[in-house]
Amino acid sequence: MKNSIKCEFTSVWSDGSVVTTPCLYIPKTGKTNPKVSKAEAPSGTVEQEYITLPEGEQLEVCLECHKYVLNGSDCPNPSCGQSE
Repeated sequence: MKNSIKCEFTSVWSDGSVVTTPCLYIPKTGKTNPKVSKAEAPSGTVEQEYITLPEGEQLEVCLECHKYVLNGSDCPNPSCGQSE
């Protein structure tokens, strides 16, 4: 994907599970494109999601839409209800 960065997408679950998968991040839009994990789904609820860039910086991902990196506390996804 053009102008994207290879990174890791991590989700932290209430049952203690942590799932990390490869991801492409598009800085211009803030959109994340994680690969779907083939592992069994955790039984809890998602408590945190973030991407880790190659240099180690972590960026929080919206817990409402699960698709965009938060810009401060706002989600840049126009169809996300997170910032309403």
